[in-house]
Amino acid sequence: MTIFEDVCVVSFNPPSVSESCDVACAGKGEPGEGTIVEVGKRLAAKYPGARRVAGAYLSPGLVCGHTHLYSALARGLLVAIEPSKDFAQQLKNLWWRLDRAIDLPILEWSAMAGLADAAMCGVTSIVDHHASPEAIDGSLSVLKSAYEQIGVRGLVCYETTDRNGPEGAQAGIAENLRFAREVDNERASGREPLVDGMIGAHAGFTIGDATLAALADAVGSTGRGIHIHLAEDKYDAVDSRHRFGSDLAARLDAAGCLTPRSVIGHGVWLSPSEIELMNERGVYLAHNARSNMNNSVGYNSLLHRHAKVVLGTDGMCADMLEEFKFAVFRHRESQGPWWPGEFLACLDRGNRLMEDYLGGTFGRVERGARADLVLWDYEPPTPFVGENVAGHLAFGLSARSVRSVMVNGNFIVEERKPAFDLARIGARAREETRRLWKRMEER
Repeated sequence: MTIFEDVCVVSFNPPSVSESCDVACAGKGEPGEGTIVEVGKRLAAKYPGARRVAGAYLSPGLVCGHTHLYSALARGLLVAIEPSKDFAQQLKNLWWRLDRAIDLPILEWSAMAGLADAAMCGVTSIVDHHASPEAIDGSLSVLKSAYEQIGVRGLVCYETTDRNGPEGAQAGIAENLRFAREVDNERASGREPLVDGMIGAHAGFTIGDATLAALADAVGSTGRGIHIHLAEDKYDAVDSRHRFGSDLAARLDAAGCLTPRSVIGHGVWLSPSEIELMNERGVYLAHNARSNMNNSVGYNSLLHRHAKVVLGTDGMCADMLEEFKFAVFRHRESQGPWWPGEFLACLDRGNRLMEDYLGGTFGRVERGARADLVLWDYEPPTPFVGENVAGHLAFGLSARSVRSVMVNGNFIVEERKPAFDLARIGARAREETRRLWKRMEER
C-alpha cells in the first residue's frame, strides 16, 4: 500500500485542484490491487505499514493517443536521405526505408527507449501504431513485452498495407488477429493485461478494397477498432476520391470499419461531412500537432468540429505536456476557436480510450479508479485552482516537474529514479540504432 500524503489533487475533467488530502493506492498482491482504495484525511493511521510519500500535486497519468515507437531510433538520423518535395516522397525516402530496416531486436530496443522516455515524462498509457514489413510475425508481442518491462499500459497494432504486396497485407492482418487472440487468452486465464490490441492499417491510399474488406472482418471478429492514418496529407483525400469514388471516412464506413473504438490519425484534410460521419459513429480523432508541423501537411482547421479528439505525437517524443502546448499554440496561431481548456479535455480524453479497451476507470483520482498517477514538484508563482488548470499546463507545468510515476499501483519512476535500467536501455538502443541506420543505407 502507498499513501500520498498532503497532496493537492489536480483533476483534468472537470478541471479542479483540491485542498490537501491523502490518497491510498493498492499495489501488486494487495486488496484492491492496481486501484485507488481511498481518498481522505490522515489515512496513515488507517493503513499501518503503508509506504508514505509526501508531495505537492498529484494528477492522473498522461495518455499518448497515437505514436510510432519504431521512430525512437530515428532521432538525429545519420542516413543519406534523398530530398523530398512532398509528404509522399518523404514517406518513400525516409519512413518506408526505416520500417523495412527494422528487425525484432531493433524493434525491442526502440520500444524500450521510447516507452522509458515517455514514463519519465509522466505518460502512463501509450497507443502505438507499428510497422516492420520484414519482421511482422510476433512483432506485437515484442512490443507488449517492452510495455511490461517498463510498466506502461497501452494499445498496439500492426500497420497493414498493400504497399508490400498481397502477402505483406495478409501477414499484417494475421499479426493483428494473432495478437488479439493472445490478449483474449490472457484475460481468459484470469490475468489482467497491461496491453491490448487494435486492428492496424497504414492509410487509405495504401489499402485496396480487398485488404479493407479483410480489415473490416478483423474488426468484426475481434471487437477491436481500426487504427489508421486518414487524410494526413491532401494526397490521401484526393486519391480516395479519384481511385475509389469516395471520401476516406465514407469508404471506411461502407466497409464497416468506423466504430466507437476506432482511432483516426491526423484527419487534416477530412471534409465536414466526413467529420459529421465520424461523430455519428463515435470515432476518435488523434491530433498530432508537432508531427503535422514537422511534415508540413497543413493545419486541421476543422479540429473543433470533432467530438472525440485525443492528443498524440505520431512518433515525436512522447512528452504529452509539450504536445499539449504545441496543440494550443498552433491552434491559436490559426485563429481557431478553442482555448487551452478545450485541449485539456482532449488530453484527458485519452483515458476514455483506455477505458474502452482495458476497462475500469482511468483519469480520475477517486476510490476504485486505476492507480495510474503522477506526482509533481511544482511551485506555481500564481494561484493554482480549477479555473486555471489548463493555463498552468500551457504556460508553466512541464515534464521537468515530474517527480514520481505510478502505474497499476506500482511506481515505475520514484523520486526521479526509474524502476527500469535507463542506462542499459540507452546503451542497447544506441547499439541497435547503428544497425538500423546501416540497414537503412542498404535499402
